[in-house]
Amino acid sequence: MKPNSLTNALPIVAAAYGRKFGVAVQVGGTVAQTDGLTIAIPALGDDPVARTLAWGYLTHEAAHVRYTDFDAVTRTAAKGPLAKGILNILEDVRVENAILGPYPGARDTLDAVNGWLIEHDQLAAPGEGDAPPAILGNALLVMGYHRYRGETRLTQAAKEAERVLRQTFPSRFVHRLLGLLTEIPGLGSTQDAADLTERIVALVEEEAQEPPAPQPKPSPQSESGDGEAAGGQDPVHDAGDSAGRECEESPADSCDKDPEGQDEGHPGQDGPEEGQTEDGTAGVQGRSPADDAAETQGRQALQALLSATEGDVPGDTYQAVAEVLGGQTADPRTTLLPSLEPFGGNGPLGQDALDRVRAESAKLTARLQGLVQSHVMSRVRRARRGRTLSPGALHRAALGDPRVFQRREERAAPNTAVHLLVDLSFSMAGGADRIALDAAMALALALEPLRGVSCAATAFPGLHGSPTRVTRIQSHGDRVRGRAGAFVQSARGGTPLTGALWYAAADLLARPQARKVLITLTDGQPDDRASAADLVARATAYGLEMIGVGIATGVEWLFPVTIRIDAIADLKQALFGVAERLLIR
Repeated sequence: MKPNSLTNALPIVAAAYGRKFGVAVQVGGTVAQTDGLTIAIPALGDDPVARTLAWGYLTHEAAHVRYTDFDAVTRTAAKGPLAKGILNILEDVRVENAILGPYPGARDTLDAVNGWLIEHDQLAAPGEGDAPPAILGNALLVMGYHRYRGETRLTQAAKEAERVLRQTFPSRFVHRLLGLLTEIPGLGSTQDAADLTERIVALVEEEAQEPPAPQPKPSPQSESGDGEAAGGQDPVHDAGDSAGRECEESPADSCDKDPEGQDEGHPGQDGPEEGQTEDGTAGVQGRSPADDAAETQGRQALQALLSATEGDVPGDTYQAVAEVLGGQTADPRTTLLPSLEPFGGNGPLGQDALDRVRAESAKLTARLQGLVQSHVMSRVRRARRGRTLSPGALHRAALGDPRVFQRREERAAPNTAVHLLVDLSFSMAGGADRIALDAAMALALALEPLRGVSCAATAFPGLHGSPTRVTRIQSHGDRVRGRAGAFVQSARGGTPLTGALWYAAADLLARPQARKVLITLTDGQPDDRASAADLVARATAYGLEMIGVGIATGVEWLFPVTIRIDAIADLKQALFGVAERLLIR
């Protein structure tokens, strides 16, 4: 077994990603997904491409967990498939930019996934024959990632996307849409993205409407009379002037400059097309049947956007990544890395438990402190060389013994991280669960005053028996008194020991202490004996010290170092033996 086989393992790396981005990560099952709180990826094999996609998926979804307001997403999605698809695109670009601020190194991970998406045509320009919703969605994806996420590999695709966009929809609509997209870099929240989405949908609705019928040209008589009555103004010319002033009087977003008007996406202003006024509307004169047909076709394309159904508008590029990860599942039965769930516990009962174990724990603390003190205390030994003679050894010189110098040695103080893993499966019911929790509390209390020792404690399975969760008892740096209520729990569910061991191992590997000790308090009946034994062997080979505390049973078959506790009365002596091993090599 290679020494790095544990740190390169998927659950350990996934846990590191979770710590880095401050999100909960779970490895196992058959689906890659997030519920807004926890990111789940399947247990993967050794395929390097799948692992690359997994790291990118974790990074992208971590950005959503950190920066997306899922309530705002739900509200926008309720307004229809078009709004849902557009917001998905805007929010993907926004949150990736957001996470690249504090974590610039995440760019390589995200770009690696983009490369895969481009290679597999999941991030590509729309085709001329695509349906209007697909054309809009894919154009927004490609141009959004190119212009506003800095994906230079999409330069040509972005130009092609805009060409197809202009060919499909009215030029005035495209001009105003591209102006709205320039606001993407300024989006500071999901609600900002939702507001921009609503404005884009409103633009579609506005431009999809039939234009008003043109007014008939007035007769010369009415021109003369009406013109003089109106102060000499020509109604036809006046209407044209009014249309030409529309950009001045309309909201700023409707007249933003076209980002593709100049080379490489720099803002520019399109000139009026033949037969159009400056604002892109049809002039009163100079129209041809081809112009009318193109305008009608473009308006029909816009109307098709409004009637789009679920899935017509692409917007979730990472769905393809999730599907690939699901197809790479190595073992769908095993949850390799559960996520941590919070637990406050019962304060009054926690105080009762604290009172119950404090006496034995105090005696244990005193013995451990004495043990540590004697171990680190300086001692003097005789040496052949040195700067100080030893008065009690001078007689050795007459006997030909050169060891007449004294040298003072100091032993290192403890530098140990401990994780207490408490089995609360149904098989522990009837008293074994209480013994295990009391033992964990007593040991945590005893270790608490010792400098150089850090202790965390976790129970498994989750509070409702979920194999995909472990329950926090205390974290490194917590005081037992403040977490006493969390030591009051009861047995539930099965014994997903493999996943719990992965979680505790990942926690220890993240600690700075030189020694890392995992103590599991269990009745030794895991759901999967083979995988649990394999993980214990791997962790031991890597250098983690694996200790099993059998509750009313022996666990020698699983752990290299074991003790057995049958009752509370056994705690003091048994735990002293464990603690002595923790602190003194």
